Order: sequence, then structure tokens, then C-alpha cells
Amino acid sequence: MKNLIIFGPPGAGKGTQAAFIVKRYRLAHLSSGDILRRELKNGTLGKKIKAYQDGGRLAPNALVIAMIERVMKRKIKGAGFIFDGYPRTLRQAKALDKFFQTHKTSLNLVLNLKLREKDARDRLLARGRDTGRSDDNAETIKKRFSVYRRQTRPLLKYYRARKKVIDLDGRPAIEKIARTIRAILAEKLT
Repeated sequence: MKNLIIFGPPGAGKGTQAAFIVKRYRLAHLSSGDILRRELKNGTLGKKIKAYQDGGRLAPNALVIAMIERVMKRKIKGAGFIFDGYPRTLRQAKALDKFFQTHKTSLNLVLNLKLREKDARDRLLARGRDTGRSDDNAETIKKRFSVYRRQTRPLLKYYRARKKVIDLDGRPAIEKIARTIRAILAEKLT
């Protein structure tokens, strides 16, 4: 079983690169954002989640952990997972470790897409104009980066201590980043 985390600031291209990895390695793509957005449309917690997202805040740990684990349990017999936007806090990272331990598997790699805030902000604003996503506006983006710096970026230290992190430049064209990731995975996952 192969288990990866694609990591980086908002707008770094995590979802785009995760989609390429899923296609090539047949991993289950667990995007916390997608799962939360599905809950917004179909779930009972939709209004609560929307209030957090629109405010640029993270949904509560217990809620996110429960939703991710529910999906993981349904897909545990597959080739593995790629996590996109999860974990975002140390508590979530430790819950993921516990889940892996319980299911006798482990995390292989954390692919860290490095991108300056200004570049990421420009990408998010463009995406907001193109897609109409309610959380891709200047005020919410500013809050998302504040949360990222305070709660999520510190996870790199946690995973670096476990020698799991590979840093990648998030600036090049999508396909160039995808080729770099393919080369890394060919070396590290075989």
C-alpha cells in the first residue's frame, strides 16, 4: 500500500498534482476540501462547514478527522491514499498516524509544493474569478494564509523529523511539476 501527502500553501497546486498521481498509481484521492464541499451540498453539517470556509478558518479537528476516516475505512483495501489538504493540524497528523498503525500501513512520502504567498494568492484570485469558489476572494485568502502559517506549515517539521518530506518547486508549469513528481515516485515507491 502506498500512502502520500501532497502538501503546500493554498494555491500551490496540490489538487491538480494529486489528480495526476491518482491516475497513474490508482490511489484513493482524499481531498479534505472536496469532502467538506460534498458535505456542504449533501450533508447535515453543511451550514456549519460553510461558515468556517467562508471565514477562511479550518473546520474543527474532530469533524474533519471523522469525515476523512469514514472515507478511508471504505477505501482501505485499495492501492493506497493520496491526501490533499489533510492533515492540516498536528492533531490531524497524529490521528492519521494512529489510523495507519491500526490498519498496519504507514505514510511513504510528503510531497511539499513550495510557492511564495504572492504567487499562490494570484493563482487563487484567478481561480476564484474562473470558478466562482466562495473561498477564493482576497479577504478569505488572507485568512487562509494566516491559518496555514500558524497551524499547517508547522507540520513540515513533524514530517521532516520522520524523514518523509521531499520539497518541490511549485512555480513551474503543471506538466513539469508532474514529471518531477513521477520521477520521484518511480524512485521512492518501487
